[in-house]
Amino acid sequence: MMKNKKILGVIAHPDDLELMAGGSVARWITAGASVHVLTLTDGVWKSPDGKLMRDPEEALAEEKAAAACLGYSVENLHLPAMDLEFRDACVLEVLKRIEKHKPDTLLYPWSNDLHHDHEIASRIACSASRRVPRILMGQINYYLKDFFTPNIFVDISDTWEQKIEALKCFSGQWDRAGTDWYEYLDLTSRYYGKIIGVRRAE
Repeated sequence: MMKNKKILGVIAHPDDLELMAGGSVARWITAGASVHVLTLTDGVWKSPDGKLMRDPEEALAEEKAAAACLGYSVENLHLPAMDLEFRDACVLEVLKRIEKHKPDTLLYPWSNDLHHDHEIASRIACSASRRVPRILMGQINYYLKDFFTPNIFVDISDTWEQKIEALKCFSGQWDRAGTDWYEYLDLTSRYYGKIIGVRRAE
């Protein structure tokens, strides 16, 4: 079903793809699809007291490692994180990738994600999506403005461990939030799996 499919992901930060759809991407690639990801920002952020929580070079190196783990190609526009703006120039960057990769599927964050950058990334991707046949939006966080109700599920029973290994590539973030991430993803993937009668789903 996914053989020869071309998927373009548009995300705000390194690690968004893995959180949102890492198991699905691994399954699609195994089935013969090609996946390219455009990350809009460098993922750098600071704590409220001004402490740098993510080094830009480290974040980009981790993103490449995670991409290699799952098997997708990735490029990063290096825009500043936590301050992403909806601009025509960003939409044009997505349109350039659509022209280059000719995807039949566009994957990006759910439009009602509470995180500002995720919401803006969704708007940017949506504005460029008019000629892509299939649009998929996914949940990244458990803190939401509205309740996320998926209507498409992907069996990730066989790619769950690969998803987690890819997330561990983001070592600084994993050290800080890995327990929280794992608990949330473990619960939701087993719940979605129960809905469609498999061990785990996204």
